[in-house]
Amino acid sequence: MKRLPHVSYKSRDRGPLEFKSVLRKETGNIMYIAQRDVLSIAPTTKIKEAAELMVKHEIRRLPVVDAGTGQLRGMVITRDIVDFLGGGEKNKIIQKKFNGNFLAAVNEPVRTIMQEKVVYGDQDMSIAEAAELLSQTGVGGAPVVDERKRVVGMISERDFAKFVPSSTGVQVRERMTEKVITAEPEMQIKEAARRMIARKVRRLPVVRDRELVGIVTTMDILKFFASGRIFDFMTSGEVDEAMSAGVDRVMTRQVVTIEPQADVGEAASLMVNKKFSGLPVLEADELVGIITERDLLELLV
Repeated sequence: MKRLPHVSYKSRDRGPLEFKSVLRKETGNIMYIAQRDVLSIAPTTKIKEAAELMVKHEIRRLPVVDAGTGQLRGMVITRDIVDFLGGGEKNKIIQKKFNGNFLAAVNEPVRTIMQEKVVYGDQDMSIAEAAELLSQTGVGGAPVVDERKRVVGMISERDFAKFVPSSTGVQVRERMTEKVITAEPEMQIKEAARRMIARKVRRLPVVRDRELVGIVTTMDILKFFASGRIFDFMTSGEVDEAMSAGVDRVMTRQVVTIEPQADVGEAASLMVNKKFSGLPVLEADELVGIITERDLLELLV
């Protein structure tokens, strides 16, 4: 795996932040923090089965490996399945290949929708190099492979959130995204899916008159599909019919939030302990931003 040069990070012209030493002082390689017990699937695994595995194990990505050699062949993430269900180009598979027959389409092998060009790291990378790999490629997680390209671990943005000090001296308002991409409770699930795919986000705070009433994520949509609830909204067999239900049918209503004046270290602790990838930022009960694991990662590289 090609080593990536170090690039100092500057955010919104506020100057460099000196957190890179937190990772630089780590002498071990990435396998010290990588998840070693990696769930993977074969290219022949059905799309519905892949979604069920993600929901059951609460994971957002599945490496696709060759059944014989165990070599990495591709990757399926929650966004790929949301795309397939109605979010983007992969939805056309249902219409073009199966003439709209959703029940047939969900039994299609996962190789039909998987990403074949996969960002991955090697098992000898340092912790700092792995953080830079995620930062520079923009992916939320990546497989770690051995010299034969067999998957031996998995790293994600969440693994690096643990390195953020409990007190950083940096407020959430300095790192959050202020222009938040949102949804309304009445928005159709398919429109929320399209917005996620088009804007390359995994979550949409759900608001009514700037007041936060919930949050919908790619995993929420996946649960709607994998649990079979999606079929309760279908009378014609068309997935578009089910995906026309309102976002309020699938959104999470009890949302963990944070205030803009809170320390970024507090945000990191909440994300790690609650296993959330992002926190809406509220001020006087009004949504003013969002901070994610990606924002935390960029503090460290």
